[in-house]
Amino acid sequence: MIGLVLAILVAALMGTGAYLVLQRSPIRLVLGLTLLTHGVNLLLFGTGALRRGLPPVVLNKATYEEEIGHFVDPLPQALILTAIVISFGIMAFIIALLNRRNSLEKGDDPCTERTDDPFALGARHELRRVDEDYEWLEDAILSRPAASAPSGAQEGAQ
Repeated sequence: MIGLVLAILVAALMGTGAYLVLQRSPIRLVLGLTLLTHGVNLLLFGTGALRRGLPPVVLNKATYEEEIGHFVDPLPQALILTAIVISFGIMAFIIALLNRRNSLEKGDDPCTERTDDPFALGARHELRRVDEDYEWLEDAILSRPAASAPSGAQEGAQ
């Protein structure tokens, strides 16, 4: 009975989270991802068994005669802790991205106010040809006397 209630709760959380993620609102996106992560945490929690009254530590493994399968598996608990930390990191990253996007849309970012910024919104700059930047380099190489060439180049020419 408890398993059925947990499965219905996981399905409701994941369904609602998926619906909210598909919306265009940033707040609904964050809430939807939060509901999805809570659904995954409950799903992982449901895979672990709950047994009361058994100690999790065996003092002497050599003399222990009972079956070790009676103990609770600690892996789902470790996965839940890891999933919680990852979900907090993802939520912080998404909120930072949304904050950055909103500051760029409002125009209160100090980088967009510069006139020499080629990536500024609405900035128009002339594109220079790449060849013009390197003309001085070609002139310097061609006008260099043969005596100033590296010794390896002179040996290869002979």
